[in-house]
Amino acid sequence: MRIENFRDLVKSKFGNKLEYATPGNIQEFLASFYSERIGKRAGRFDITEEKASSYEEMVKEFLMSVLENPTDEAIVLLWLLTLELLFAVIEPLERERIGRFLDNLQEDV
Repeated sequence: MRIENFRDLVKSKFGNKLEYATPGNIQEFLASFYSERIGKRAGRFDITEEKASSYEEMVKEFLMSVLENPTDEAIVLLWLLTLELLFAVIEPLERERIGRFLDNLQEDV
């Protein structure tokens, strides 16, 4: 996928500055994006479990395989990985922050 097409797709789904991105629609986007391209090109840690003995190995293999892709495809794969990791970190942090807020409200009652 050319970077221009990917940029247009991302903007159409999440807005010009990702203002409409949420953990839920990010997961939907990732699932849809990868499922549509499974038969076309490898992506999303396309490594068999038998080959990798740890998560660290999987990531290393994925990163090295990205270097074998044309530039536009490598950028897309790395952008998707970054997006996925970012929202994987944000969601639990927000849940914890909201939980503390709710706990504090209950203590005040």
